[in-house]
Amino acid sequence: MNSEQYKELSIKEFTKAAEIYDSGRAGIYEMCKDDYPPILEELKKIPFENLLDVGCGTGPMIELLVSEYPDKQYTGLDLTPKMIETANAKDLHNAEFIVGDSENLPFENESFDAVICANSFHHYPHPQKFFDGVSRVLKPGGRLILRDYTSVSFIVWLMNHFEMPIANLAGHGDVRCYTTKQIQLFCAKAGLEAITLERRKKMRLHLVARK
Repeated sequence: MNSEQYKELSIKEFTKAAEIYDSGRAGIYEMCKDDYPPILEELKKIPFENLLDVGCGTGPMIELLVSEYPDKQYTGLDLTPKMIETANAKDLHNAEFIVGDSENLPFENESFDAVICANSFHHYPHPQKFFDGVSRVLKPGGRLILRDYTSVSFIVWLMNHFEMPIANLAGHGDVRCYTTKQIQLFCAKAGLEAITLERRKKMRLHLVARK
């Protein structure tokens, strides 16, 4: 598939998922909630006023942040209009949700102190465009906090050549996952310094990068 076909598949998948995403019966999407506490822990370590959540879905992470830091400004971006419609219906204080592409961030240079991305990155056909865009919209000293899938090289190869193609046949817009070495290269090319880059339990990638 080409990049547009992957994105169309993701929109179809998450248009359906929007109906159950915030419920206690979200199925495979329930695992996304595991990424929220580590992101919150990282945000406690840094000062921020403006935060962007890329691949925000229905806005559950921003919902938590508004409760924890009610005086900050939040922007959520997602490719799927139904996800953004559901997020906007929450009428969260100091939060704006817009439809947009993670590979072409529609924001001015140096707009955000922090960018977060949880369990969305493996849907991006052109990952370097995402990292380049994050570097552009981050203020100097700003942080990217990224959570996604990873493993050792052989397991990543198996996932990319078997698991993800099967997921595509089942209607999921998964594209690819990456090793920590590949993530390090994406950061370096974008001018970001990987402060923390780890493989964690449950095949989780944990990245904190600084501009």
